[in-house]
Amino acid sequence: MFSRTKIALSAAIVLSIAFPASAATKHRLYNMVPAARSDDIPTLDVNPVCHGIAMQGELEAGLQQTSFQQCVQSEQAVRDEIKKNWSTFTTPDKTSCVALAKTGGEPSYTELLTCMEMARDVRKLHEDQQKGSDTSSGQAIPPAPVGHRQPTAH
Repeated sequence: MFSRTKIALSAAIVLSIAFPASAATKHRLYNMVPAARSDDIPTLDVNPVCHGIAMQGELEAGLQQTSFQQCVQSEQAVRDEIKKNWSTFTTPDKTSCVALAKTGGEPSYTELLTCMEMARDVRKLHEDQQKGSDTSSGQAIPPAPVGHRQPTAH
């Protein structure tokens, strides 16, 4: 008979082989880097996300296969685009989006750029709506859908 210790040790070994820590987790645990200033373009390790994209393309039929190298080149092109437009984004948006890109899953420049563009576009939309409501205060508010409250002017 196996002792409880041997069984527990065997289970731990099997589980560690079956569910290894991802490269991103290891990278975050062992390579803790202090937070960058908001005026610095961050350096992200895109290798884990590109490995995942390359593996997913190999596993799923019908998907356009993207090689690891193609993914890394694409991410580098997006980083170059971020570099060109970095000064057009606000400091709070950069700070928030960089933190979001580095939190949780595997970071990518595509995710970072998308976050900053969305934040900028939402801010512009809100500004345009404010300008529109300031200049046309006599404009009628369209009726609310059935079951919803009627909006009021600010």
